[in-house]
Amino acid sequence: MAQSVIFEAPGKAVLVERELPSPGPGQVRVKVDVSLVSAGTERSLLMKAPAYPITPGYSLVGRVTEVGPHVPRLSVGDRVIAHVAHASETVCDHRFVLPIDEAVKAEDAAFFAIGAVALYTFRLARLRMGDPMLIIGQGLIGLVATQIARMSGAAPLTVVDTDEKRLELAGRFGADRGFLAQHEQALRAWLQTMPGGGPAATLELAGVGSAVDLAMDVTRRRGRVVAGSMSPMGHNVNVYGRGWLAGVELVGAYFNSRPWRLETTETTSPLDWPIRTIDGGHYQESETDTSAGDIELFNRLLSLGRFDLQPIIGESVQAKDAAALFNRLPDSKSLGHLIYWN
Repeated sequence: MAQSVIFEAPGKAVLVERELPSPGPGQVRVKVDVSLVSAGTERSLLMKAPAYPITPGYSLVGRVTEVGPHVPRLSVGDRVIAHVAHASETVCDHRFVLPIDEAVKAEDAAFFAIGAVALYTFRLARLRMGDPMLIIGQGLIGLVATQIARMSGAAPLTVVDTDEKRLELAGRFGADRGFLAQHEQALRAWLQTMPGGGPAATLELAGVGSAVDLAMDVTRRRGRVVAGSMSPMGHNVNVYGRGWLAGVELVGAYFNSRPWRLETTETTSPLDWPIRTIDGGHYQESETDTSAGDIELFNRLLSLGRFDLQPIIGESVQAKDAAALFNRLPDSKSLGHLIYWN
């Protein structure tokens, strides 16, 4: 029997057991070691999901234990990450499963989805080395984005949050200045000292609609605002206000708004006549990024030791305490949590 978490109703999480089928065509079975709870996103779903029941989660680490027909590149015993819901064991589409290096700690590898979202949000900012950047929100994604911005040359790098401890972490990860959200006047005064009178790009990662308004107001002329968080209640933005007058771009950054992965059909060389079509595998080049491609990039950076992730972890629990962990989320200020399943 496999265990999994279900949000039955607003504010109510339960741990359930269920039988899993054998993998069908294109599917694999994964025995899960650990999964990451993204407190902000999953708290939002716990309290106000589009419908209930719902199975939360999207970031786990384990090993392949069974492979169905027509599954390329994966074998029994492979250590993998999977973009699927919290569970002790899962049968899922092989395209959501990617191999990882044995040397990477499971607790770090579990950040793959968070890391890839941060990478995508940062990509959309189109920052040049030396450009000033503002990141609003220092939750899980925000703290990873701060590390990416630092290694990419944002200067200065300014961050905002409601929590002093998160700002301290951001400083440890490379932020040049940090401001509490309630100190907006001081923040605005600091941003006006930047070249062009504000950040070249602002990442909104707070999950609060008013943060988009602030971003549109302080980003410099012809700059770019990337809305990278999720706000279930929605928010109306005045597109004909200061942003319109200053030519500020507002870009949505839903992670899977681009293709998950691209498969190619190539042709043989003209020296190998007649020309025929062949399966070219995954399409990877600099102009076209994909969700799976950003996950693979984050994993490469992780294996090279580019990220410091463990200080972001709050509470770690065993599977039997998973439901209780979720039921505490509405009153918790922790960033990320780990569930150990096996």
